Amino acid sequence: MHNRLNTWHWEPKLTMDELDLRISQTLGTDGRMSNSEIARRLNVSEGTVRQRLKKLTESGQLRIQAMVNSEQVPNRYLAIIGLQIEGRQLEKCAEQIDKFPEVQRTLIVTGRYDLMVSLLLDRHTAMVEFVTHKLSTVPGILLSETSVCLKNSDPWFPAETLRRSNADATGR
Repeated sequence: MHNRLNTWHWEPKLTMDELDLRISQTLGTDGRMSNSEIARRLNVSEGTVRQRLKKLTESGQLRIQAMVNSEQVPNRYLAIIGLQIEGRQLEKCAEQIDKFPEVQRTLIVTGRYDLMVSLLLDRHTAMVEFVTHKLSTVPGILLSETSVCLKNSDPWFPAETLRRSNADATGR
């Protein structure tokens, strides 16, 4: 099941203030840190932290999730694909590509490519299958360039990505 938030249609949302950012950064060092510990470190009340975290998570400004070190997961490797898209099909292509289970992230960018797609794959043949059987079904792609990541300075990725790529490998 694909359970990512649809983020392609941008709408202005509440903005995070300085305290929201400090709470998020503190929680970023340890996602299991208690509200009272965050409050102690930031010199605010536990109730303030609890209310702020509730507002941030309910508004979609903050998500707390498990992260996995890709270098510790056997038989997984990262690949990046740069895509040039025809005409005005950019968001439509991005939405379609983002639905594929092995896709970690789809970015609309400036420069040589229109889209950058990062993939987490479990075998070499999965790249061939992705490019020839999935990516080729997306209308509007003019050109693609694929790179396999040899070393990643930040090997952490959302644990849910494993479930998506496992579901794809088993056909579910």
